[in-house]
Amino acid sequence: MSRQLLTETRDILALPSFPVALQGRPTEGLFWDPRQDRVVLDALPAISTPPGHHEVQVDAGALASASQSHADQSRVIEPTAIFGGYLLRHFGHFLHESLSRLWWLGQGKSPNSLVEGVRRRLQAEGGDVVFFMPHWLDDGKDLPAYMAEVLTGLGLPIERIRILVEPAHLRHLLIPAQCWGFRFDQPAWNEELGCDCRELMRNLLGSYDRTAAPGESTLPSPEKLYVTRTGLPLQLGRLIGDVFLDRLMEAAGFRIYHPERHSIAEQIRQYSHANELVFMDGSALYLLWFCRLRPGVRIRVILRRRQGAWMCDQVKLLLPATAGLRWQVVDALKAESLTSENDWESHNLANISALAHQLAPKTHLPREQIRHTLTICTEELVANLDAAQLAGVLQALLYQLLPPSEPPISGTRAQLRRLAGRLKRRLTSP
Repeated sequence: MSRQLLTETRDILALPSFPVALQGRPTEGLFWDPRQDRVVLDALPAISTPPGHHEVQVDAGALASASQSHADQSRVIEPTAIFGGYLLRHFGHFLHESLSRLWWLGQGKSPNSLVEGVRRRLQAEGGDVVFFMPHWLDDGKDLPAYMAEVLTGLGLPIERIRILVEPAHLRHLLIPAQCWGFRFDQPAWNEELGCDCRELMRNLLGSYDRTAAPGESTLPSPEKLYVTRTGLPLQLGRLIGDVFLDRLMEAAGFRIYHPERHSIAEQIRQYSHANELVFMDGSALYLLWFCRLRPGVRIRVILRRRQGAWMCDQVKLLLPATAGLRWQVVDALKAESLTSENDWESHNLANISALAHQLAPKTHLPREQIRHTLTICTEELVANLDAAQLAGVLQALLYQLLPPSEPPISGTRAQLRRLAGRLKRRLTSP
């Protein structure tokens, strides 16, 4: 074991906005130790394997200048503080990555005496838990409501949360080890830290206080729930024609559930009470970590991008132990990156007919309802996509008319872009 579960530092400088990259991934925020004359490695957000100083990428000149200029001018935080990590302003990444140093909040006693000793010490501390909040989607430094609800439910009161915005000197900072991450190499970290990182995280998530959320539920809990993305803006990634699946699943007896319209507590409650859950792949899946799922529950996830298969594997690692749980990934993808190169915001093409057959084989919609639903879908695409994006959609649809062995036709994207531009002008002109 070459790293400790808890690193204790004194008289270090926090530089919340300073750019740094580790293992090829950029972020903002680091601690500088003037006595060691180097970055505090154990506080950086490791992505995969235990990092070394040689993997830290910073502008050495700019860092030296920043550390000198703030040496005597920064405010001082005197009481002992605990480092909570990096709060990422994206719902899925927040749940996947930003909780990884809060394992000590878990209530279950660990058989590992080392873990238990560190956990008790940190829980006995009553001071601030300090965080960095790097730029992610926006420059906000406030605590979003979903973060506040999750952190409170894990046992961290709002009054103890302190987001570092300006440089500051910390007299005494306790740094819990990072026990999860984006592409976390669990065996490597288990060996490095001398503990079972997965069990630490499952203990934390299982300790979530489901009674801490404000308000009472007004929705009855259904037996069958379909968690859709059709309520999200088109820029956040959808399947073409996904509104058809809403109508189909509703006809098959599922409640259509828009998670973004409900509190964290309400989502957890709904998922915990369902016998059958179908998700369109996305960040909503991560809340399964906090649930007490029903024995024998069936969970199916519709892929809207290839990356979703990897995400499903990550979600499964920290699912609560549930007897008879049935998990299935439903893959009918035909084309990706039609409206953007970014998988989280692109409209993608799936074989909707195949999805319907797998998800609700005995359910059939009236022809008029199908026509009306697809008309709404078409109008939404035309109104919200530009000509280049529409061209990508048209090209993918046209390719489906070719025999499987035929290669894509070259030179069609530009022609379709011009056609889509004319179509959009015609449909949107008064």
